[in-house]
Amino acid sequence: MSSEQKPFILGVTACTAGVAHTYMAAEGLKKAAEEAGVEIKVETQGTTGIENRISDADVARAQAVIFAHDVAIKDSDRFKGLPKVDAPAAAGIKKPAELVEQAMAKGRTVTATDAPAVVEEDDSSEMSFGALVKDSVLTGISYIIPVIIAGGMIAAFCTIITQAFGLQDLAADKTSWLYLFKSLGSGALGTLMVPILSAFMAYSLADKPGLGPGFIGGLAANAIASGFLGGMLSGLIAGFLMRWMKSHISANGPMRTFVTFWVYPVFGSAIVGALMLFVAGPPVAALNNGMVNFLNGLSGTNAAILGAIIGAMTSFDLGGPVNKAAYAFCVGAMANGNLVPYCIFASVKMVSAFSCSAACMLRKDIFTNDEKEIGDQTWLLGLAGITEGAIPFAMANPVPVIGSFIAGSVVTGAIVGFCNIGLSVPGAGIFSLLALSGNFGAVGNGLIWFGAAVIGAAISTVLLIATRKRQLAKQAA
Repeated sequence: MSSEQKPFILGVTACTAGVAHTYMAAEGLKKAAEEAGVEIKVETQGTTGIENRISDADVARAQAVIFAHDVAIKDSDRFKGLPKVDAPAAAGIKKPAELVEQAMAKGRTVTATDAPAVVEEDDSSEMSFGALVKDSVLTGISYIIPVIIAGGMIAAFCTIITQAFGLQDLAADKTSWLYLFKSLGSGALGTLMVPILSAFMAYSLADKPGLGPGFIGGLAANAIASGFLGGMLSGLIAGFLMRWMKSHISANGPMRTFVTFWVYPVFGSAIVGALMLFVAGPPVAALNNGMVNFLNGLSGTNAAILGAIIGAMTSFDLGGPVNKAAYAFCVGAMANGNLVPYCIFASVKMVSAFSCSAACMLRKDIFTNDEKEIGDQTWLLGLAGITEGAIPFAMANPVPVIGSFIAGSVVTGAIVGFCNIGLSVPGAGIFSLLALSGNFGAVGNGLIWFGAAVIGAAISTVLLIATRKRQLAKQAA
């Protein structure tokens, strides 16, 4: 019987340690399926990450899936709607034939039309170097955002309590609850952020084997004061190194455990640590220190120019690559202790959303019903710091609409930069008012930060209305 005529099932194995039982169960299922005349593809989710990954095309033509596992299956949503046999990993070793029999009994009927004509495998090895780096950086940033927000808000809460109740002496006592609690926030921002960034950038490139060397590389980046840039570099070094080691250093049987638990983490971490401490890290540390000194030296007109640039980038593509580049720069500056760039970014994020709502409210007669529905909601998204809500508004006439957003955003960014207001909590939206710092007091800082967004939105609103009237006039002519 040809493989095209055989029943086709899937298997996923995962054990607690991620070594022996994971692969023994996989081998057991393969052997049992072969003896039963069934074609099977088994994905292993072990210590070395996901291997022999099951694609969407595999799921489309499969009749059932066997989960032989002791830990949660990653990406289990892929198998939604597919009949499942769920068992411990040991069952894949001791009674794989029963699991295969159960899968066939539960299996659905699959016709030739269910499988796609072209099988597209999701193989990250086919991605370009640039795409790998981009995905790695964005993955690392996505994992540090919750840590930064939590740490920043805890630190801000402690600062507010200290100032509101005059607890400066208590906050200075290293044994007090207030000092210890605030240290959690400062530790998240100062100690954890760079290693987490590095580790999950490496994880994006090499799966689980990248985590250990990634964390070690992040600690090395902290040790030489290379900051956010050092964390990014160590993440890339660890990720590509472990990616290479997985491809060129592997073993089966008893040696798999040695390679997985000794060669990968020990040698990988040692190599990444040495490169960061003595070779690649020091030049990045010098560059990082230069950037810190440059940013700290900005004031007045120069800071306003920086703010205008960040403002333009933030609203240029409303959450796209240029916006993400501005975000990465601002988070990097925050990691190095300069809180002004992210404060600019957070204020500017409200401009496009506010202007859409204001334009629709002031001139309902010149906007479509769909645009008015969007406008009714975008101001709320703006308060949450979400720029993407304005994208549908810009799609019909992108150049003038985006231009209107940028004009207002440049002004907003310049105001915040000129006033030298800082923000220690990324992504907090309107709650950023609790974590502002500057020379104008809590109320003054808040008025400037939020007022700058309102001024920028007013400029963008006027331009949005003007460009829409011009567009309608052209259509009428």
